[in-house]
Amino acid sequence: MTTLVLQAASVAGFVVAGPAGGLVGAAIGSVIDRSVFLGGGSVREGPRLSDLSVQSSALGETIPLVFGTARVSGNVLWSSGLIEKRSEEKQSGGKGRKSTSTVTFSYSVSLAVGLGARPIQGVRRIWADGKLLRDEAGRWLSPATLRVYQGTETQNPDVLIEAHEGIANAPAFRGMAYAVLEGLELAEFANRVPNLSFEVIADDAVSAGDLLVEIATRSGVETAQATGLDQSIEGLALARDVPSRSAIEGVMGLFPASVSEGGGVLSFRSLDAGDERTVFETDMGTGGRTDEDRWAVHITREQGADLLQELSVRYGDPQRDYQPALQRARRQQGYVGNRGIIDSPLFLSGDRAKRQAEQMLALSWMKQETHQLRLPVDFASLEAGDRLSYQLDKTTIRLLIEEMDIAPDGVLVSGYPISTLPNLDFNSSATGNFTTPVVELVGSTEFQALDLPGLGTSREPSQVLAALAGGSPGWRGGSAYLSRDGGETYDILVSSRVAAIMGEVLTFLPQGPSAYWDEQNEIRVRLMRPDMQLESRTSLAVLNGANRIVAGNEIIQFRDAFLDADGSYRLRGLLRGRNGTEWAMNDHQPGERFVLLDGGGLVEMTVPESLLGQSMLIKAVSVNNRLDDVNPETLSYQGRSLMPLAPVHVKASREGQDLVVRWVRRTRQSGDWVDGRDVPLGEERELYELDILDAGQVVRTISASRPELVYPEADQVADFGAPRAEIEGALYQVSALVGRGFSWTGLL
Repeated sequence: MTTLVLQAASVAGFVVAGPAGGLVGAAIGSVIDRSVFLGGGSVREGPRLSDLSVQSSALGETIPLVFGTARVSGNVLWSSGLIEKRSEEKQSGGKGRKSTSTVTFSYSVSLAVGLGARPIQGVRRIWADGKLLRDEAGRWLSPATLRVYQGTETQNPDVLIEAHEGIANAPAFRGMAYAVLEGLELAEFANRVPNLSFEVIADDAVSAGDLLVEIATRSGVETAQATGLDQSIEGLALARDVPSRSAIEGVMGLFPASVSEGGGVLSFRSLDAGDERTVFETDMGTGGRTDEDRWAVHITREQGADLLQELSVRYGDPQRDYQPALQRARRQQGYVGNRGIIDSPLFLSGDRAKRQAEQMLALSWMKQETHQLRLPVDFASLEAGDRLSYQLDKTTIRLLIEEMDIAPDGVLVSGYPISTLPNLDFNSSATGNFTTPVVELVGSTEFQALDLPGLGTSREPSQVLAALAGGSPGWRGGSAYLSRDGGETYDILVSSRVAAIMGEVLTFLPQGPSAYWDEQNEIRVRLMRPDMQLESRTSLAVLNGANRIVAGNEIIQFRDAFLDADGSYRLRGLLRGRNGTEWAMNDHQPGERFVLLDGGGLVEMTVPESLLGQSMLIKAVSVNNRLDDVNPETLSYQGRSLMPLAPVHVKASREGQDLVVRWVRRTRQSGDWVDGRDVPLGEERELYELDILDAGQVVRTISASRPELVYPEADQVADFGAPRAEIEGALYQVSALVGRGFSWTGLL
């Protein structure tokens, strides 16, 4: 099996007549071999799609010629350099602690990129490091201002370049199409300048013939014309300093034509646009020097096994973001022998490339037979691409002329018989399934401060977990800003680039047990986005800490997650009141917040202790959005993460008529009982308060410095007139920082 990489002349029927042989030696040799950009050099390599993939900023780099619509990288003409922006996050200290501040830096850049050495109409999409930076609707992944200069001879310098370089030093780049990106934020690209490429719209109506003529005239041919080559070119970017011959062959590789010179005119013609002349029997063999030369037609036939069995076209597909693609044509047989590849620099639809491959393969098989005829000298007026019609064994042959050798006594003509040429009418049609990328809007950010006990990993007392996420698929991060002066100024509080798994509780959640599995109740939730998910875990995994959530203010764990047809989840197998939040089991309502605690995207933040018990203004701002465009929300900081947990195992017993109350304290820090000792205190000192209640009203408060106290008989008589069999009480552990913690309430 043989694989061939074919050039235009071997597949497309790039035919040259005798007179054009001089053209090859003279015009094509000395002019067509010049660069399309009128430069010198002997480079023979044709344009490639890969030439457009890397943006350059080298001095003297060639700006591409763009035809139709193409994706190009161009050359950086001017840059402002990285522009640094400094921001400071201030956090006030608490008692005995110093204030802290965190300084962060962000970067942007402004630059001008050359796009075309011929006029363009505009720029549609822009890619940065392969990601869509600006979509067809004008939405930006990262903020920037775009100005496009079409490459006219009257365009003025860009105002930004003038501001940086001075009016006298700012070039207008007249005759060159270029784009200016002002203030491109670089956070999306690791704070470095990304590799940019642009979808450039030039002359949408350019035809194969117009393209060939322009390439020829740009390289110095005084007069060029095209006939019958009216097929539209979807896109082409000649991105390197290539010889015009390579550029012409790149076009003719898929749009077959003949080329000839006559009367100082370089002519390109489609294969069905030439003249046709009838050859009579009396014309054949004229001028032969031997009997063998006088045979009417000499025929040579190539073996079928030596012909192409498969032909592939490698091209750029604009419907797939102009990425390289491949289409194949194959003869109807099981064994595939010789294979050919046409590397085309053109941008084509997949359907069109497929049909071109089929047509090019059919043309290559038409060349299986070569006919050679010796004709009278008056046939010298014919050119490559013309046709002869003659009888051979009572069959009419139509011969496409490839070569002509003119001598004083006659003309030797060579070519191949053609049947009806393959259909060269290219109607656009759909190609495959491909979802055109768009820049998803960032949307708004939802912020939740999880001011609940036992969630942070830091030992700092004022650390609170924060959850940020957005409902838009394009959400890529956000920040929460805090105002301490009623909205006059805002300081950044916390930022996150990873979305927390958030949503809302859809139904009312009744109270349940906190000491064992709640198998009766379930939680129905809807997550913020369809790409957010919940999953079931084993009972052992849950007991080891998996599937922790916040519903309202209660921390819960769940075992089973069921996804319903409407996209909501039902969570069952619950462990309630985790981290001492059993006090929140009575406060549930539909629409309350839902946050998955072990789903990632949560960040710790320090809330100034000076804000304890106060309401503050918070703004949640999505990345790339403006602070001024977001309305503030009011958040009350109650310091729940600082509050001691409610005592447990409260028991009361009578010693005489005195009431002795004992309990077990809990800690909000490092509560694992790993060494058999008591858990850490977690407070400055141990202190408790017991409220004695009468119909819900406090009649007496008793303090204790250890988990035991006495309610004497005399105080009972003073409070109630006589000792009671059951007394209502509320027991608290007290913090030196925030005062009372969560309460145990019940009968003593």
